[in-house]
Amino acid sequence: MTRFVDPGQKIIGKSTLTKDEEGNTVWIKTKAEQENQRAAFKAFVDELCSGITPAKPKKYAGKEKLSKDLMPTIIIGDAHIGMKADGLLTRDRDFDVTIATKEIRESISTLVDLSPPSENALLVCVGDLVHSDSSHSTTHRGTPVDMDTRYERVMRAAAHTLIYAIETLLEKHKKVSVVIARGNHDWDTAVAIQLALECFFFKNNRVNIVEQKGAFHYVQWGKTLLGVNHGDKIRNEKLASIMPREMPTAWAETTHRYWLLGHYHHQTVQECDNGVICERFATLAPSDSWHSAQGYNSANAMTMIVYRREGGKMSVIQHEIPKTVHEVDAKIG
Repeated sequence: MTRFVDPGQKIIGKSTLTKDEEGNTVWIKTKAEQENQRAAFKAFVDELCSGITPAKPKKYAGKEKLSKDLMPTIIIGDAHIGMKADGLLTRDRDFDVTIATKEIRESISTLVDLSPPSENALLVCVGDLVHSDSSHSTTHRGTPVDMDTRYERVMRAAAHTLIYAIETLLEKHKKVSVVIARGNHDWDTAVAIQLALECFFFKNNRVNIVEQKGAFHYVQWGKTLLGVNHGDKIRNEKLASIMPREMPTAWAETTHRYWLLGHYHHQTVQECDNGVICERFATLAPSDSWHSAQGYNSANAMTMIVYRREGGKMSVIQHEIPKTVHEVDAKIG
């Protein structure tokens, strides 16, 4: 406890070399008590929610006829709110909390404008909504990450951004359901934000914040079954195989089944052997310094899929964020 701790690391315990009553040399090793950590996190979540005034319920004010056969679904890819990136270093866009929330809001507004008026809409976060899982600026497993600002400000910005998205959807749709998956960057923080949204929309019967029940979420709408997972710990074929095992009734009642995934920051579609389609969605965030140095890069976009009640998709619409163009370091000749 008298030595310096390297940047990006934290103390999780200590080892002490001492002697017992009989003079024998012994090691006494301690580790941070996980129960106390969980209690502290719960207290933080309770404090986060305590100051929230629930939104007053509002009736749908639109005059357009609402479709009962279509469900627009907006999928927020790995948003990484709170990440700090310098475009000159990464050869990509500058990125911070202000930029991240602004781009999400603009994408949501654009996609909602293009969505067909319908009774139901779905908002899905496929994980890593927030870049860090603690005030130590680390992921859930302790990997140091580049953060823009204080952890509390990042959580507040993420919660307010999702509130904006939900309220924007409510202007065009009668009911909105929200699924927030847990990612490897925000395993605990995702739960805290979900609880904050539950408190905020507690009195609004037009909003359904889907309860956290582990790593896998399932939503059935008509003949369509949607699974939501971050996609960092399990392969596509395995995901396809567990869907009928975990959801046998919904599997029997549907004809089209999909997994909505994130993590890899690239758009991919794979049809598995049993017909389940696994889709991974693009991230909204540019590369940070580590990923850029490893050569990772991807398109930045948000996707809206309009599903049919009778099964399958009617349309897919993307809002893509333009790439920043960088000049060469030097022109010779």
